[in-house]
Amino acid sequence: MNKSKSNTLVKLRNYVDGEADTPYEYSMLLVIIVNTVSIGLETSKNISESFKNVLFWVDQICLYIFIAELIFKAIVYNRDFFGENRNDENGNAYFHVNRWNISDLIIVVVSLISSLSYFAIFRVFRVFRSFKVLKTVRSLRIIKAFKLVNDITSLRTTFKGLIKAIPGILWTFFFLSIFAYAYAIIGTNVFGDSYPLFFGNLGNSLLSLIQIITFDSWVSQIARPIIQEYPWAWLYFITYAFTAAYVLMNVIVGIIVDCMGNERERQKSKQNSQKKDVTLETLSNQIQELRTQIEKLENKLS
Repeated sequence: MNKSKSNTLVKLRNYVDGEADTPYEYSMLLVIIVNTVSIGLETSKNISESFKNVLFWVDQICLYIFIAELIFKAIVYNRDFFGENRNDENGNAYFHVNRWNISDLIIVVVSLISSLSYFAIFRVFRVFRSFKVLKTVRSLRIIKAFKLVNDITSLRTTFKGLIKAIPGILWTFFFLSIFAYAYAIIGTNVFGDSYPLFFGNLGNSLLSLIQIITFDSWVSQIARPIIQEYPWAWLYFITYAFTAAYVLMNVIVGIIVDCMGNERERQKSKQNSQKKDVTLETLSNQIQELRTQIEKLENKLS
């Protein structure tokens, strides 16, 4: 009986852990997307006033679904909710932390706290659940193109390196978009009434955040006036600028450099292998030719 129960829990765990494409995972992703969009719509005064009750109940239903999901996972994972003991390739034991379950727990707890009016701003953290899409989408297929490039070795290597970097770049941009979206919601809710030009709605907030990334006079035009009224706002601007402009942009550069370097190494290895094959083939032909000549000499001598 216990063995049957254990097998059932293992099957359920495989069903909900995001490692396979299941209706459950896609349903949860749909809920996450709906909740993310609804939080963004609440930043618009016209929409929030016209559909106040609808947005409220959408938010509450999504929260209840997230709580139910967390309880379900707690039952399925049992003691392994936060992680489990595993063995690596060398047989060494280590503790594997389940980051997705921990992040879900934190987000649900913060969401419950944000139900209080004083902490409503923390509801924006639910937006970060959108990162779970990274776990569901397994690969991004890139179409091969431009046969003309194949005639130029160095350009072909560079081109292939850039193509291989595209999936990593797209995921980084996806992360940056979610990050900027969350900060835009915070900026709209906090600074929107005082500075409608920069943070009056979600669109203006995103435009201001793009200006910050491009370093287009954002300190004098945006940050300093707001910091004079909100002294703590420097933390908002510094954390965003550092994460978006420095960390994520450097990650993109690193991905491109790494992929291009790997492609060059692969091409060099391929060329060396081809040279070895040519050398071996040449030696084989020469040996065969020598054998033929030796046989001819032996025939003459005999």
